[in-house]
Amino acid sequence: MVTAIILAAGFSRRFGSEKLLIKLDGKPIIAHVIETIIKSEFKEIILVYQNEDIKKIAENYNVQHVYNESAITGMSSSIKCAIMKASETDAYMFINGDQPFINSHVVEDLITTFNYKKESIIVPRYNGERGNPVIFGSKWKNDFLKITGDIGGRNIINDNKEEVYYLDITENKWGLDIDTKEDYLIIKELNDNE
Repeated sequence: MVTAIILAAGFSRRFGSEKLLIKLDGKPIIAHVIETIIKSEFKEIILVYQNEDIKKIAENYNVQHVYNESAITGMSSSIKCAIMKASETDAYMFINGDQPFINSHVVEDLITTFNYKKESIIVPRYNGERGNPVIFGSKWKNDFLKITGDIGGRNIINDNKEEVYYLDITENKWGLDIDTKEDYLIIKELNDNE
C-alpha cells in the first residue's frame, strides 16, 4: 500500500502570508487537499507542518501530523520528517498542500498505475508538463533521506528516467498550485466559474 505525505510546512514567501490558510469556497486551501486525500485508500496519511493552525486543521480531519522544526531549510526537511515517521510501506505519494483542485480520480489513477506498472516512480503530466502529486516506490527511501535544501524528488526523477512512468492527465486545472496572490486569483476565478 501507499503512504500519503502532504507537504504543508512551507513559508509561502512568494505569496506573502500563509497561503494554505486562505479560503476557497469558505474552506482553507489545505482543507480541500486533505478532504481529497482522505477519500482514497492509503496505508496512512501524514501531514508535515510548521504552522500550528495547519496542525489544528489536520487534527480536525484526524490526519497524522509531524512538526518540521527545520522547515526553514526547505522541502527536503519535510520529506525526511514524514519518511521517518511513516511505517513500512510500498511507496510514498507526495502531495503539495497548495493544490486545491487535486482530484481523487488523479490520486486513484496514480495509485493504480503504480500497482500495475513496472516503473517505481509515477508522475502526472498536465498538458505535457510534469506535475504533482508523485509516487515514489519505497526503494527510494534512502535517496530521500540524503537530499538537502529546497528540493523534493526532482533529481531522483531526472537521474532515473528508466524508472519513471508519466501518466497524462486530461484536466489541467487539477494540477494547478498556488505560489503567488496572482495564482490564487486565477484559481478563485476558475472555482467561481464552475
